[in-house]
Amino acid sequence: MCGINGIIFKTSKTDVSKILKMNALLDHRGPDDSGFINHKNLLLGHTRLSIIDTSNLGSQPMSVDGRYWIIYNGEIYNYKTLREELILKKYKFYSNSDTEVVLNAYKEWGVDSFQKFNGEWSFAILDKKNNEVIICRDGIGYKPCYIFENNNFFAFSSEIKTFYTLENTIEFDNDNLGISFTTLNNCSKTIFKNVNQLTQGRYLKVNLNNLDKKIVRWDYPLKNLPKINSGFKENVNDFFNLLYKSTNLRLNSDVKTGTSLSGGLDSSSIFTLMNLIEKNEKLGENDLDLNPIIMNYEEMKTKEDAVLLSKKFKRDYQIVNFKKMTADNTMDLVSSLEVVEEYFIQFELYKRQKEKGIKVSLDGHGADEFLGYPNWIPELSVDIYNNIANNFKTINKFGNTQNINKFKRLFGLGEQEIAPISFKATPDLNYGFKSYLYTGNFDGGYQIISDDLEDLENFSYELCFTYLMSYCGWFQFFLSKWDRASMSNSVEVRMPFLDNDVRLFGLALSGSNKLKRSFTKSVLREAFKEYFPKSMYTQQFKQGLKIQNIDYDEKTINLISEIINETEFRESNIFNFKNINDDFINKQNLDKIWLLCKYFLMTKGFKNRYESIDIDLKAKEKSNLLNS
Repeated sequence: MCGINGIIFKTSKTDVSKILKMNALLDHRGPDDSGFINHKNLLLGHTRLSIIDTSNLGSQPMSVDGRYWIIYNGEIYNYKTLREELILKKYKFYSNSDTEVVLNAYKEWGVDSFQKFNGEWSFAILDKKNNEVIICRDGIGYKPCYIFENNNFFAFSSEIKTFYTLENTIEFDNDNLGISFTTLNNCSKTIFKNVNQLTQGRYLKVNLNNLDKKIVRWDYPLKNLPKINSGFKENVNDFFNLLYKSTNLRLNSDVKTGTSLSGGLDSSSIFTLMNLIEKNEKLGENDLDLNPIIMNYEEMKTKEDAVLLSKKFKRDYQIVNFKKMTADNTMDLVSSLEVVEEYFIQFELYKRQKEKGIKVSLDGHGADEFLGYPNWIPELSVDIYNNIANNFKTINKFGNTQNINKFKRLFGLGEQEIAPISFKATPDLNYGFKSYLYTGNFDGGYQIISDDLEDLENFSYELCFTYLMSYCGWFQFFLSKWDRASMSNSVEVRMPFLDNDVRLFGLALSGSNKLKRSFTKSVLREAFKEYFPKSMYTQQFKQGLKIQNIDYDEKTINLISEIINETEFRESNIFNFKNINDDFINKQNLDKIWLLCKYFLMTKGFKNRYESIDIDLKAKEKSNLLNS
């Protein structure tokens, strides 16, 4: 996967140095190659992480006819099947890349081609003849696409920090700062002024002549749900087969592929499948490294399970003892990840993957969101309550006294009927830092979930809630952190649980298949029961890679003091220095104050990264400029 950039100049001629600097800021996403194209008022830039067809034939921007040009970040895992279909339609291919398949698929089927893609992506396709550009994002929102627009520019990019190059600054949005990231993602917003997200499952068409823009939805998960078997065992078999196929598809690459292992259910499932597939498909060991990295950190409960599973498949695991990082690492991390949570362990994991020579990592992210996250058990149980409530009303109408009393005894009910719970998608609009920020009024007028509320009336509460959390903000924020943690280290992460068929199966699956015999993710547990150690199969806790909490020792306290007393912080029109400083002196709300410091450090890190760009612009322009 790679990095993409684009700039439409509204009031001036194109400035090539800006796209070169944007590319330079995304070098970590694509250290193998970079390029750009200049077409009238448009610049398109690309940085390449070579995964499929590592030759120069896969370089971007790419065109096969001079009319259509593509810049692309992502992977289409069914590209070989689509390639054969296009060859039958007389298309000629000059490379073995999936990029060229995406481009020719668009030429053949237009925007309908997006429905055919199984993968994750964010790409832009320029049509020189019609003088328009299409910017498209995948259905689940794994690959990021941010949009910047003011009076001078319309721009898009894989990361926010690149927009610093447009006007040598990037500012917080007073209206959005302090709003939860889940809510921001549900509204396709960010904490930065003039910066929004292209909503997942949509494409944006821009007319380069008059700058007219139109957002169109192409992905409708609720209209593509599979039929689910009524039997639990059949669902276990179906799920295993879907996940096996998905994992097998994601092993296709021309570079070294590996994985990590936490000892939890999710990563262990993918690790198990990779081992089974290697044996069944007789894959070459030179291309597939199945000796997993095990991150060992404070409070980890599953290290021994990870070791047991590694030994079962006779793999030479590598245990990495993670040492707690200190607060002085924070500026580099938050400006890299573009989030303010301490995602140190995740960043370190992919750093170690890179050191092993791994360019592609298959990981177990995404199972919780579709198969029953433990924290969501109350919401996943609402349908049980609603059934009792509705049946209580029914038996009061049609039952006799004996049956009514029996019903009450069975469920511990009194005389008063209980009311069913209706599904409501109410975003959290509370500002978390009222006394610390000069905030404005958040505009929550558009919410992704609103587009589907009418259709969701036909589904259970459980499915509605799962859809809200997996497609409308919460999961997208989670995915963005993994994307940054891996791509900051030039490692592409593939997630078999995000396969179109796998996630739609999980969305449609009933709660009785997800929560069974007092266990979560029951269909997943049962699918891998014969492969997992008993201790793993019976796990009764959720592990995962935790966010590292900072200790407020003397070093951290001194750093906070230094930050809030910087002139730029003190005189900011966003931070209320007096209130912050008063509480800091009294050692109150240190978590909130440190969080605000990280916001400040993020933009400071953007500036430092921008000012450290060292490229020979003339030489770079001469080497890869493609003029229209």
